[in-house]
Amino acid sequence: MGGTLVIWWPAFTLGACNAIFFDNVLALWAVATAALLSGVVLRRRGPLPLAGWVALSLPSVWVLLAAVAPRSHGFPYLHYAEALLTLVGAPLLAWLLSRILVPDYSSLPVSQRLGALAVTVVVGGLAFLLGKFNYLFLTCADFDVSGNNSPAHCAHGKPFNRG
Repeated sequence: MGGTLVIWWPAFTLGACNAIFFDNVLALWAVATAALLSGVVLRRRGPLPLAGWVALSLPSVWVLLAAVAPRSHGFPYLHYAEALLTLVGAPLLAWLLSRILVPDYSSLPVSQRLGALAVTVVVGGLAFLLGKFNYLFLTCADFDVSGNNSPAHCAHGKPFNRG
């Protein structure tokens, strides 16, 4: 469940707007940095593999890269780095959160660990499709009321009455 919280919104916005917005990447950064710092402070949970440290560091690398990229000429491929970071980093972060939140995660059978990963990937895929086909159940006004930009292919009309 924790993994799906990390992946669903970036996948939805990618489907709806063909973009992963900076707030998605910064949310990923916040969770990854909190997990990284917790791993440093609370070493009692066991050693984190090198791949884990690298995965948790990726969002900070993106922030540093964005900060030093020249603004006048731009860094034309930075948005591809953001998308790659989110699409690769989110599942890795979900895996790490599983290891942190479920103390006996490593003792689970491989099939159950892969099943948990599959659930996260499926929810991410479904969220992408929900974003892609948002016009079937949301209107442009729903996006506006929530403070989000309306995607190009949203349905025009009043917000759906939720109550």
